[in-house]
Amino acid sequence: MSVSIITACKNRKKALAISMASWMQFDEVEEIIVTNWNSDEPIDHLTILSEKVKIINVKDEPYFNQPQPLNLAASLVKSEYLLKLDCDHILNPYFNFFDFHKIEEKSFITGSNNLLQGLDFEFLHPLWGLLYVKTQIFKEIGGYNESMGKYYAAEDDELAARLISYGLNPVLIDSQKLSALHIPHSNKERVKNFESFESITKILSEFGKDFVGDDLYTYIAKLCKDKNHNVFPTSSRMLEILDLHEKDKYSEEVTAEADPYCEPIYKWEVTQINDQVYEAVKV
Repeated sequence: MSVSIITACKNRKKALAISMASWMQFDEVEEIIVTNWNSDEPIDHLTILSEKVKIINVKDEPYFNQPQPLNLAASLVKSEYLLKLDCDHILNPYFNFFDFHKIEEKSFITGSNNLLQGLDFEFLHPLWGLLYVKTQIFKEIGGYNESMGKYYAAEDDELAARLISYGLNPVLIDSQKLSALHIPHSNKERVKNFESFESITKILSEFGKDFVGDDLYTYIAKLCKDKNHNVFPTSSRMLEILDLHEKDKYSEEVTAEADPYCEPIYKWEVTQINDQVYEAVKV
């Protein structure tokens, strides 16, 4: 059994170093592929932690984006299984994730927010970005939807919908086993690097909205989720003003009708610098 872990990072170096140290402990993990999305500080030094670690550096990307760097990382995966983790997800060394979570012939493991309900603890609930699936299937459906990414959240739910449409059964991560944990953080860390953060704060300023501290980031996190899921009418007026959203197709109501395949938008020229470090440029 071989597993490749993929993740995307922009200015989350400290959290990534902690998480990565837990990932590399498992024999099942053959490689850890990190797309460093234009972080202010380099993270190449993390390769010294293990020969399993591969870093893909991408420059000249001012805003964070989940689908693009994750698909880029997945393009290097050679293992039979792919495990997508956020850079603040920890694998518990005392409870082996791979012992508790087995992928059957037609299943995948998910922490999808649309499916994972009732978890109020910050170290458990934000595991919604976790995905464990056969690599071949991930690539067959085109990976993450690269038309998403301006806004925080929902690309994981959209991908889960397409995997279900493909014919797979979603199996929720067993949170009670505590085999995977989330490093708690504020909503600021969730939204500050996205293009939508800059756009929304500008609009709020123009309309005289006064938010301070984490209230601003909490409001924007909710607004982004509202936009992505298109099921919260109370925010519809603000979303019209933003003029950044397309007509959404990703609400739970259309999950069964989702087209399983999503054509990747971006292509990359990847240059290998050494055994563990790569550079990638859009072509």
